[in-house]
Order: sequence, then C-alpha cells, then structure tokens
Amino acid sequence: MFSNRHRRCAPQAAPCFANSSGECGQIIVSLVMMLALVLLAMAGFAVDLTNLWSHRQSAQTAADAACQAGAMDMAATLAGENLPSMGFTPSTSGNCAANSGAGSICFYASANGYAGTGLTNGPSNAVSWTFPATVAGVTAPPSTVTSYPFLKVSITENVPTHFLFAATGSNLHPVSASCTCGLIEEKEAAPMVVLSPSASGAFTYSGGGTLTIVGGPQRSLQVNSTSATAINCSPSGLINTSAGGPKGTGSDVAVAGGPDTAPTQCWGGGFNGGSTGTWHGPVLPISDPYGTVGPPVSVRSLTPASGTKGVSVTKASSLSAAGQDGCPDIKNNCVEMAPGYYPNGITTNGYQTYIFLPGVYYLGASLNAGGSATLRMATPCKPSCSPLSTQVGQQTDGIMLYFYAGSININGCSGCTNSNLIPVPSTALTCDGSAPSSALNMPSTLNGNVLIAQCTANGTYWDTGGDTSDSRGNPGVRGLLFYQDHADTTQPVFTGSGALSFSGALYFHSSSYSDLLSLDGGSSSGTFVIGEIVADQVSLTGSGAINLALNPTPSVDLTKVAMLQ
Repeated sequence: MFSNRHRRCAPQAAPCFANSSGECGQIIVSLVMMLALVLLAMAGFAVDLTNLWSHRQSAQTAADAACQAGAMDMAATLAGENLPSMGFTPSTSGNCAANSGAGSICFYASANGYAGTGLTNGPSNAVSWTFPATVAGVTAPPSTVTSYPFLKVSITENVPTHFLFAATGSNLHPVSASCTCGLIEEKEAAPMVVLSPSASGAFTYSGGGTLTIVGGPQRSLQVNSTSATAINCSPSGLINTSAGGPKGTGSDVAVAGGPDTAPTQCWGGGFNGGSTGTWHGPVLPISDPYGTVGPPVSVRSLTPASGTKGVSVTKASSLSAAGQDGCPDIKNNCVEMAPGYYPNGITTNGYQTYIFLPGVYYLGASLNAGGSATLRMATPCKPSCSPLSTQVGQQTDGIMLYFYAGSININGCSGCTNSNLIPVPSTALTCDGSAPSSALNMPSTLNGNVLIAQCTANGTYWDTGGDTSDSRGNPGVRGLLFYQDHADTTQPVFTGSGALSFSGALYFHSSSYSDLLSLDGGSSSGTFVIGEIVADQVSLTGSGAINLALNPTPSVDLTKVAMLQ
C-alpha cells in the first residue's frame, strides 16, 4: 500500500515542470524580475540619497568656514583693523552673486566648493548672509561694543538626482545648510594688550628695556598690530614670561602681525617663555577689555576742587607711627587730596608727600609729579582722622584717576627713596591682604610712589554716582587705576629714577590709537604693577622696565568669535 501511494503521488509534483508550455516558469521569472527592479530602485534611491547627504555635509562645512571668516572680520574691525576687502557691511544682508564673489565670506565658501553664483535650472548654488537681531540662548554683547554681533551664512545647492525623479518629478533636488556665528563676551583673565591695529613698533623694547610677566592667563601679552614689525626690539631688550601662566611655568606672546617667531637680534633672543611659553603669530586681534566702561560723568558734575594743592595733614611722629590718615612723612606734613573734579589737574611741589583719599578723581589736565615729590595712598582715620575724612578706611579702598584731558607724568626724582618716609607693606596692594606672587620679586615693603586702585566686583571702578554697574569687591580684584579718555591723546610718561608701584589696571587708549605708554630711565629697578596694562602703544627704553603680575582670575569682558548654531 505504501509503495502504491508513493507512485501515485510522485507524478502529481512533476506536471508543471514537465509542461511543455512553460507557464509555471514564466511566473518565477516575472517574480525574479520584479524583485530585481525593486532592488535596483532601492539601490538608485540609496545612491541619490547618499549623494544628497554628501552634498549637505559639504555645504555645511562651507557655511561654517564662511561664517567664521565673516565673524573674524567683524572682530578685527572692532579691534580697529581696516579691512577694505571684507566684502560685507554688518547690518546689510547680501549674497555672493550680487557681490561678484568678493569678500571673506564668498572667498571661504568658494574655497570649499561653493562659488555662490546663484540658483539656475541646472546644477548651481547660492551663498547669502543675514544679521539676526537675536540668537536663542545667546546673550548679545552690549550695544556699545557692536549693534550687529550675529552673522548667519546660508548655502542652497541644486543637486542633480536620477531615481528621485520618479518621486519628485524633478531631476534637481535642493540641499540647504546654514551656520550662525558671531561675537560674544566672556569673562576672562586679561593679558597685557597693545591695541594699535597697524603701528610698526607698537611694542618696542630696547636699550635695556624689559617686560617681566608673572602669573595670569596662558597668553600674557597680545599685540594687535598687523605690521610685520609690530613688536620691535634691539640688543639688550627682553620679554620674560618664564614665570607667567596659570602654573607659573611660562606664558605666551601673541602678535597679529610680526615677527611671527621670537626675535633673535636681542639679548637672550629677546624672549624667555620658560618651559610652557611660546611665541604665536600671526593671530586674530582681540577687543579692548575696557572698551565698554563709561567715564565717571557724575564726578565732573561736582563743584570743582578748590585748587590743586589739597590740605595739609599732620606728619608721622616716627617711622613706626604714621600721621593723620596715614601720612608717612616724619619730616614734613603731607598734602592730602580728596576725590572729585580737578579741572586744572594736579601738580606736585618740591619735596612734599601727596596722599590720596579713596575715590574717583576726574582730571581736566595732567597729574604732574616731579622734583622729589612722592605719591601715596591715604588711609582714612588711621591712626587719626584728618579734616577731610570721617570714616575708617578698608583694605579694599583705592582710587581711580580719570583723565578727561592730560595724563599721568612722573619724572625727575619723584618716587626716589626717602629715608623720612614710612614704607608701604606689599600686602596693602592686594584685596585680601595677602602677599603678592613671590615670582614678581617684589620686596615686602615698598618705597617711592605707591598708588592702589579700588577693589571691585568686576574689575572696573565704582562711585556713588553709579556711572558703572560695578561695585565694591568682597574682596574682589583691583580695578582701573589710570583711565584716559578716548578723545585724549596726551602721552603718559614715566621717566626719572624713582620707584613706581601700582596695583590696578593702567588703561591708555585714544580713538586714534596714538596713546604711547613710555617708560624710560632708572625707574626700572622698582617698577611693579599688579593688574593689567592696556595701551595703544608701549615703549620700554633706557633701562625702563615693567614687572607685571597679571590677575589669574577672570575679571574682564573679552569679545570673542564663536559658532552659535
């Protein structure tokens, strides 16, 4: 039975294959062809989609590069650079087709494969830019920095496709990419900044002129000039940053122009960066750290100070017992100055010691300190009150000298060592009463001229008139000590043989970038600055030297280029 059933069933499976008409085989062939067509279509779609994805990535790369180039031009313009080939005007939208491909945005887009000649009915691309008023999640810099900080670059490309035609009805598929970037402000530890955008010898050191920087950020000196000789030295000049930077093992020098390597014609190579300090160039210029700080206009509205001679306060009784408001002179009474408006400036006289009560001084002419005069800080009501003071002073007290006209001029033997004066402990220069960095080699007590800025929360200044949003620090950082108006082109000068010790920021910037901070003479042995120096140009000659301890704490707003979206 089993074998018969087997013989009857077996022939039933064969007829389709044995059928001479081939109808059964046609079904299978059709099925195979259909599957092949489906697979071919899927492969075609995959090729088109992969191609579109590749073009999308290329467009994004080009948009990123073009946007960053445009933002860097915006930053350079804010730093005073003249960029005639920038190719765009912040606030005015544009595109590369109308712009004939000129300018940084179009150049970098083209270099990445997108000439931006405009969209056509064939393979083509367009590059355009706008200036958004806001960017989600991003705080714009103050309008005093720039009214148009943001830039958006958009790229659209018509990419040829083949199999997508069946789905879209077109053999061209648009691909778009965009990048939003611009300028933001961030709190940073500020380097010493030389602001001139083009001067040759913007920073000059020669004839024994030296700059020694300790502590602070990794980049400790920034020179914005694009001149090939922006930094200029001659034999025996030296920039020493071997104890600079966050770790005190060396910090960097950066120059927008040149030389792009440390000069070799100066003594010791002209640069000592320690084990971690290097010379960078060319680099992007940075913005003025104090460019948004307004002047103390409320002080000028006060009744002008009566004369420029101040009042006489009782001298010290001994080298260990100061006189009224800390008068350090055991031989003569001190001349005490009070904060306020000095339309005729301040001029010292003879061998006297001038002490300055805490606050803001608004000067319409220079502070001239010559002869053998000494400039010091007053300490209100310590050990006793003068006729000008009523409240006991604090460690965070200080002054700001704002020059509406004129500048600081210390010459002759002002600040020379005087055995009749009580020295100032170096701990008085810091906000918390600690000793300054030992790498500065500052003695524990200081002779000569010693001036100290206010301790502030944001590193600028404060006054009762509310001219800034800053406030007294707790303990904070020393703010602006010298602040010269941007319309004032008087040159600040430190010459002679007296010792100079300053705690705070030295800020000399005019709109014409012509303020030259000059240090010349034998004052080199005792010139110490704890804080920042920002000037249009700097010249250290004739043994003039600056020993600068930069603040490592982020305390000033620096404008930077950033990719935002």
